Amino acid sequence: MYARIVYSVLTVTVTLTNGLYNAARFKPAVQSSTVLSANAYLAFDGNSNGNFNSGSCQHTDDEYIPWVMVDLLGQFKVEMIKLTNRQDVESRLSNFDIDVFDHDPRQEANFPNISGQVCYNQSNFLGLGTYNLTCSVPIVGRYVRLVMRIAPPICIHICEMEVQVSSSTYTEMSFSRQENTQFVGTPLTQMTTGNTFLCVNECLVRRFSIYCTAVNYVTSTGACQLFSFNPFKSFSSNLKPAIGIYFFVQNNV
Repeated sequence: MYARIVYSVLTVTVTLTNGLYNAARFKPAVQSSTVLSANAYLAFDGNSNGNFNSGSCQHTDDEYIPWVMVDLLGQFKVEMIKLTNRQDVESRLSNFDIDVFDHDPRQEANFPNISGQVCYNQSNFLGLGTYNLTCSVPIVGRYVRLVMRIAPPICIHICEMEVQVSSSTYTEMSFSRQENTQFVGTPLTQMTTGNTFLCVNECLVRRFSIYCTAVNYVTSTGACQLFSFNPFKSFSSNLKPAIGIYFFVQNNV
């Protein structure tokens, strides 16, 4: 088995007819620091368990300006943030902004002490549970950040952050390919396509409904199997050699 990086880019304009869509799930995420292996992607994996010990929450170190940010991999109209707070020390989450950028703000000279277009501001304690935080006005952008500015230094630990959007003007994702390799699992759906490119495009199109992150393509039959799993966690135990099958998975950068 060997991997080759290939780039599949889908440019679409999408208007959702059945409400909002979580554009952040399984997307690349970063944070100001990491403790206890509580990486940023844990806030965007679809698991809203508020128990930190379950391994479902991200966690930064104590800082003056801690932050966590997700790259939506495209331009989206952000309408609302659905935020799940940690259940045991919920009072730490206060005095924060959720802001949106159309470019990577880490390239700015004064980052993180800058502000994007502010979707939502919270000045007091958020409390236990899951909250729907509606933007004052919809904002089109690609990078969505939760940032705290508070003294003394404090950490951020949230257990899920959904970025609810109503449309997308541009979506771009890249996939890595492993030849003669099969992902072993139950596909969410499957169909027949004419080639690998069409199979990967099916995955891209269906992110808006099933959060597709990977495919198997069988060259002998044209069978295209779509899977949804967290590509930031190890899945090597699910791979096996299989002549004539191409495995594509969303890149985790």
